[in-house]
Amino acid sequence: MEKNVFIEKIRAFIEKCHVLSHSEAYLVAVSGGADSVVLLRVMLELGYRCTVAHCNFHLRGDESVRDEQFVTRLCRELGVECLVTHFDVTAYEREHGVSTEMAGRELRYAGCRELLRERGLAAVVVAHHSDDNVETLFLNLLRGSGIAGMCAMRAVSGVVRRPLLGVSRREIEAYAAAIGQSFVTDSTNLESVVKRNRLRNIVIPELRNQFPDAISGILRTIDNIQQCQGLYCRYINELKQSCCSADGAIVRINVASLGDRVGNSLSTALFEIVREYGINAVQVAEMAEASTGSRFLSPSHIAVINRGYIDVFCNSTGDEAVAIDDLVDMQVVDAQEFSLRRIDGKTSVCFDAAILQTRLELRHWRKGDRLRPFGMRGTRLVSDIFSDLKLSEPEKNRVWLLTADSEIVWILGVRSSAHYPVTPHTTKVATLSLKP
Repeated sequence: MEKNVFIEKIRAFIEKCHVLSHSEAYLVAVSGGADSVVLLRVMLELGYRCTVAHCNFHLRGDESVRDEQFVTRLCRELGVECLVTHFDVTAYEREHGVSTEMAGRELRYAGCRELLRERGLAAVVVAHHSDDNVETLFLNLLRGSGIAGMCAMRAVSGVVRRPLLGVSRREIEAYAAAIGQSFVTDSTNLESVVKRNRLRNIVIPELRNQFPDAISGILRTIDNIQQCQGLYCRYINELKQSCCSADGAIVRINVASLGDRVGNSLSTALFEIVREYGINAVQVAEMAEASTGSRFLSPSHIAVINRGYIDVFCNSTGDEAVAIDDLVDMQVVDAQEFSLRRIDGKTSVCFDAAILQTRLELRHWRKGDRLRPFGMRGTRLVSDIFSDLKLSEPEKNRVWLLTADSEIVWILGVRSSAHYPVTPHTTKVATLSLKP
């Protein structure tokens, strides 16, 4: 492909998909490979304002150093500012329990978003091309993806822009050769270890050998599915408007009405409605058989089955770390000096100071939690105590429990337990009070 034809093809794609604007400045992710180097050269040729971001993950020894030096030298020759960020991928893998590939991806995008904020740039521009899109479609297909995954990658996705999706890797490398632009090669791309590389190096080349027009057909399919998803999303939004209502902080889904609208596609429609709250497809499948009161947790929200409805609200029941002294004032006094005055069991409680020798922790309630209240034989479900107080689901999930060696000793602001009581044998008393 001639140089000018290549440039014009990308220009047309940018205009058709509204990918970039000359009124904005962009952060261009450049690894040093052919794709990202050509991306930078094309953007400059088309007159866009660019700042380069290069990520050094320190995973390939001398190659990582070589890549960084190549990119910084290229930017210096082109008169473009280059921002280099260094990452400890191994530490991120250990902390988050993800693969090396996923850790690198998450760190790269997080780092770029931070640079966007610091520099006031419009978006991150990456060098994904049509071959990458085909690989993404196959990866999502192998995972059992729905319509969103079958759309593969879009030219505009949040703060990410992909102006090269309309050209192939062969066209990119041909353009680099035509303008005499060198680049570096990541040796790990030649290894068929990760799934994407096996698709790239083994499966797709064989597909091309057997079916020469396969890739162009797949790209047309991606475009068709993306257009279908637009209609699909509009229908889902109509379902949300007709079958969902807001009651304060709670979003209420009328399951019967939704079922009447969609018939046998209830699980699919319900998933599309609750996915924005972090509820996954497995949980949605379980909801169909769940009884009233059943709860489904995501990192951000809780969904509760409520007599033909599903109530969704923010989840404050996560295991977020909260120090005792963030919420509670604690004093220790000799038993002779102790007075029950101002001890009400709700905002203030007292225990034998032996409780301080235990592991004290704050957490939110969980299904099956029990408390042994003062003056009662046996225990009570914490959920029953909440019901007596007529607490709403969001209110229940804002209440903190104090545990001593995992035993619940105080429902803060509600009731204390009979554990670690003050007796005639107590020598020191621990008094706990809610901070105002």
